[in-house]
Order: sequence, then structure tokens, then C-alpha cells
Amino acid sequence: MAKVRYVRNGVLSSLRFRCSSRAIETLLLIVMPTTFFCAVLSALTILGALATVPALSRAQTGRVDGVVYDSLRKQPLAGAIVQVAKAPPDRGAYSATTDSLGQFSMTDVRAGQYVAGIIDPLLDTLGVSAPYGSLTITEGADAHLTLAIPSAAGLTSAICAPVKATHAAKRGDSTATLVGHVYDARSRAPVASTTIVLVWQVLAFDGRGVRRVTRQLHAVTKDDGWFALCGLDGGDYQLRAENGARKTGYLDIALQPHEITRSSLQLGAESGMAARVTGKVAAQDGRGLEGAKVTVDGSSTSAVTDARGVFSLSGLPSGSRMLEARSFGYDPTRTPIAPSVDEPTEVTVVMEKHVETLKEVTVFGKENRHMHDLSGFAERSRLGFGHFITPEKIAQTTSANICDLLREVPGLGVTTDSKLGCDASIRGVVSLDLCGLMVYLNGHKFTGTMREFTQSISPRDIAGIEVYSQATEPPQFPGGCGSLVVWTR
Repeated sequence: MAKVRYVRNGVLSSLRFRCSSRAIETLLLIVMPTTFFCAVLSALTILGALATVPALSRAQTGRVDGVVYDSLRKQPLAGAIVQVAKAPPDRGAYSATTDSLGQFSMTDVRAGQYVAGIIDPLLDTLGVSAPYGSLTITEGADAHLTLAIPSAAGLTSAICAPVKATHAAKRGDSTATLVGHVYDARSRAPVASTTIVLVWQVLAFDGRGVRRVTRQLHAVTKDDGWFALCGLDGGDYQLRAENGARKTGYLDIALQPHEITRSSLQLGAESGMAARVTGKVAAQDGRGLEGAKVTVDGSSTSAVTDARGVFSLSGLPSGSRMLEARSFGYDPTRTPIAPSVDEPTEVTVVMEKHVETLKEVTVFGKENRHMHDLSGFAERSRLGFGHFITPEKIAQTTSANICDLLREVPGLGVTTDSKLGCDASIRGVVSLDLCGLMVYLNGHKFTGTMREFTQSISPRDIAGIEVYSQATEPPQFPGGCGSLVVWTR
């Protein structure tokens, strides 16, 4: 019921009436004083109600902006998801993604108490969660939020505290940390209960002098395939994953002191599946290098690049391993790959380190009939002095490294590095100390070091190997402590 005062024929009068939705509908058919006022009054009432809704909404919400910083890599964190959510039993959550400067913004966030956090693949790889922060949104006000992924020291503390590694426990505060995941090469599913093997060499000082010793550290992946190795020195390492008969190759890993290094490994099938790798070997200027030799650890196949530097390798085992390229005038370059049985893997190898080469020389002489003649090899092997690796044994190996063959020689100590080179030593007769071997290639003394020799030769090029101790070395291959005699094809 409404009361309206109006002037009609000079007389002030009043009118009482009831407004209804019917009056508004009548307005569309015929305009009458009463229905007109009802319609206007109803319309003003509706508009007034609508006008109060946004004002009320604005008064009960606020705006949140801020920045996310990556303390691990010392830069803004782009592409991270920032979430603010009310704690149970309340409901309500808002999210935004950081831009290239690590900045984000959320509007129309209802007033209240919230918890803020970060979701980012980096944290998933590290196996930790970012710390949460509290946030208060007041009506009609702006809130500013700064979030950060912890520093390497903070992350190391969070990662290594629950890791029961005796190696880490002996060292106290770790200097370097290695974390990662193991996935199935085909399904990309995480693989639990996989043994992680980390290998490296150290200098040992004892009564026998200074020598290189190979050490190992092991870890086992969790249900999500995650692993962590703590308490490591900075330096070069080799990493491998083993799960029964399924094994990856050894991957070259360089750890930096007080830093966290991430590495994911893909575990291939046991056997019966062949993967393919294609790619290009190029110089730093992008020019393809012709004639470069390309091999993959764990495979007996090799390829030579064409005029464009392109190569193709097939029949490879799947999973993580190292690909190596060699070209005259350049240091060997090793690149991690993960060949797949479903589709070819493409890789580009850039030969960055140019090495000095000697001037071209011409050598005159007569062919040495013993150069590739294995008759002497066969005769000495029948006598039984020394240790002999036959052509049949070499043909069965899948390694691209002669060091793997030398490891099978009894009494021989072999230490490797990240470039496939190695040192080999044997125990002396008198002092019983380990000492180096003299190297002979095709009957001639090799003038370089053992490490240089093992870097320069592949098992695919070898026809036979003879290893002698000081007591068994023949007069034509004297070594003083022992000798290594290699015959090429």
C-alpha cells in the first residue's frame, strides 16, 4: 500500500493504492495515473536493489597482488601457480599464474583469512613443498603477498633431513645434493624401488702413496620414483639406475658445491625393443661436421656423419644413456639422450672445444708385418702367461669404452673419468704397490699417457688385448711394472 499526494485543479489531494506486478504489466497497455506511479515506484525499487548489489560486493571483496621469487636460481619464478585458500571448514580458493617477472594478481577475493602457497614443477622435481604463508583480506582493500622458493641451503636441509644416508651423516652439512626421478621410458610412469648408483674417483693417500680410488653411493627410489643423494663434494660423477635386468647407461653429472642438481632417468625395457636416434653434429657456428663418429653407450652400433653433419643410429637400447661424438680437431663431446622405441629421438651435438692439432707430416717406411698379424697373439695366449682378451670376447661387448674391457682383467685397477678415459695400474712383484702399465699399440710403444690412449680408441677397432704383470711381461713388450698390448683390426 502506497500514499501519493498530488495537485489536481488547484486542490491538493492524496491517493492510497496497492502496487502489484499486475500494475506494471498494465503500464504496457494503458498509462493511468495510479498504475504509472506503481510502475515507476516498482522500477525504482528494482533498480535501487540492483544498484546496491555491486556496491555490497565491492565492499566485501579485495584485491591480492604480489611476486614469487626463485631463491634457488636467483631469479623471478615465471609460470608458477599461486593459490590462496581458506582453511577448513570454510570454503573458497583463488589462483593466479605468475608472468615473466614473477608477478601475479587476483581480483574480487572475498574478505577473510587465507593460506597462500606455490605450485611449481621445480618443487615436484625436488620432492619438497614450498612453505605456506598466511594472508588477511579486508573489505575494499588491496593485499600484497611475497612468496619464494627457499634457497639451496634451505632446500638441502628439507631434502636431506629425512634421507638416511650414512655418507651424509658422516659429513654433517652437505656440500652438494643430487635429486631426481626415475621414469619408465615408454609409459613415463614413475618406477619405485629402483637402485641409484653414483660413481666417482678420489685421490687416496696412504702408505702405498697417492692413488685414485673408485667410490660408489647408492639410493633407492620411493613410490613416486624420487631419490636424493646428499653429502657430496663438487665434481664430476657418473649416475646410473638399476631395476633388476633393466638398467640405464652411466650419465655424466657435474655437481657444484652448495648447490642442488636435478637429474631424471628413463628406464628402458629389458630387451627385445630397438630405439632409433637421429641428429646432427655441428661446430659452434652451426656448420655441420662431416666424418664425425657417433656412438651410444651400451650399443655396438656406430654412425659417421654425412656432408651436412647428419647421422642416424638404429637398434639402440631404450632409456637414458650417453651419446658421444668424435671429430678431428675437437675434443670428444658427450650428450645425455633417452632413446624411445615409439618414435625417433633427435639430438644436436655441438662440438664446442677446439683442440690444437699438429702440423701434417709424411712418414716413410716399410709395412710392419706384425702390425695387424695376430699370430703372435695366438701363440702367446697358448703359453698361458698374462691375460688375453680375444677377438670373440671383444665382439660380444656392447660397451663403447675399452675401460670396461680392462675392468675384467684380474689384478688390474681401473679408474675412469667423465670423458671415457681411464688409468690402469697393476700391483708390483717386489713392493706390491700399484703402478702404471706401459702401453703398446700394434707392437709399438705408445708415447702418450694411458688416459689419452683409452680416450682415443674404441673396442670396435680392437682385435685383441694382452695384459702382463711385471713377472709375466715378454721381452718384446717390457714395461717395468707391467704392459698393456693392444692390436687393432
